[in-house]
Amino acid sequence: MIKHLVQHGNSKAIVIDRSILQAAGLEDNCLFQIVVDSNTGVTIQSVKPSSAKFEEAKRYLFTEYDDLFKRLSDR
Repeated sequence: MIKHLVQHGNSKAIVIDRSILQAAGLEDNCLFQIVVDSNTGVTIQSVKPSSAKFEEAKRYLFTEYDDLFKRLSDR
């Protein structure tokens, strides 16, 4: 499968087909890791949060510092 980089705001993005996302075990709003290796190429894999404590901390941070994250993302 050949993909092109597309403009996404001030960045570049690769649009990944839903079938590829499903095959990699990725869902909307999930964490994933992209590994680039000169021998094996590019690997995409889902990353599970380590614990419920992590999820709780993430929710707190995004709620408490929502304005800060929005300002940072606009830069």
